[in-house]
Amino acid sequence: MQRRNALSVLRAKCARPLAAVAAVLALAALPTTAPAAAAQSPEAPSAAAAGFTVFTNERGAHPPGHPQYGATKATVVYDVFAYKCDAAGCTSNGSTTLPTQAVYEAKVREYMGANQFNGEATAPVVLDFEDIELTQVPTGQAATNAYNLWRQLLTWTRNAAPQAPICHYGYDWQTRNQDLIKQLHLDNLLNCFAPRAYFDDGQTLAAWTSRFEASVARDRAMAPGHPIYPYVNPVSFPLQTYQPGNTWAHMFQNVKAKADGVVLWETTANNANACPWVSQHSYDMGVITGTSSTGPFQVSATLPSGNCTVQRGTTTTVPVTLTNTSTATTPATQMQSFNSTPGFSGSWKYWSVPSLAPGATWSTELPMAVAATQTTSTALLRIRTDISETRWAVIVQ
Repeated sequence: MQRRNALSVLRAKCARPLAAVAAVLALAALPTTAPAAAAQSPEAPSAAAAGFTVFTNERGAHPPGHPQYGATKATVVYDVFAYKCDAAGCTSNGSTTLPTQAVYEAKVREYMGANQFNGEATAPVVLDFEDIELTQVPTGQAATNAYNLWRQLLTWTRNAAPQAPICHYGYDWQTRNQDLIKQLHLDNLLNCFAPRAYFDDGQTLAAWTSRFEASVARDRAMAPGHPIYPYVNPVSFPLQTYQPGNTWAHMFQNVKAKADGVVLWETTANNANACPWVSQHSYDMGVITGTSSTGPFQVSATLPSGNCTVQRGTTTTVPVTLTNTSTATTPATQMQSFNSTPGFSGSWKYWSVPSLAPGATWSTELPMAVAATQTTSTALLRIRTDISETRWAVIVQ
């Protein structure tokens, strides 16, 4: 992960990918691409597939709102103390006087609180202290000093977060000082892994997969009972280019097969280049949570923007077409209310959907209003009839 200030300043050492542009929104559940992103508040109820949990680290104005797709809010604690260790000892912000237990625990609670990540009490607390991460510290006395500091900090973190699994963010494909890391897990001071699994600029999917698998293999060998929650992001680093949807699909395919969950680290969706990953993410989360699009209709909607973006404080007329993709004639049905997503409202121009033969289409319009007070930068909308439901994810600007 990269350290961020309020404006998310990234460090090239630990971040990741996602790129692309979308022109028309296909609302049906696609094989590898998903509908557009959702507009629920980040406080919406979350759900996760049994055995695999998607966590999110997000904060600030207009976060993406991953809980609306089924993610659980978790906490990352950044190294505001600037810990460093060498053979002579450890320092904080250049001083050999380290923060007290009270100061440290207050900072952990602050990051867990509503003004920061607002992580659930039982969700992971991940310490992003990269300069003392043991694969990054030289072997010998420097590593011993860092290890002793970790033991103290992890004990204090447990006091501040008594119900949470505690991980440290790391470069788990590397094996330097592995015996020390293993001891922290054996003593249950660390009880989960949070390996960096971002995409780098120009990195192939094969290269990403190889490094991810090396991280998983190291972690499973070190502490088989401790869950692995890789850190991912829809942009590649350091250029922060949004990845195409198939890259995001590849990531989910791998983490679902080999890890116990995944952490979405401070993702953004602030322009049309993010449309492909937002759509894919909505699709994948529908699969994970068992809430995919259903029914015989493929639904398409074309926004005036020409992509998946909508504007707060505006009303946009959206043409919507339903196509019967089943092999049987559908019964006549009704469009249902479009007011289920916070900040979005609208009333269909035509509500009554006639019986449709296989391959037949029917069209209506939706004057869709987006409130100026709508909060998240993406929104999961749903187009429903009595016999179908289609996920539709949009980016809100």
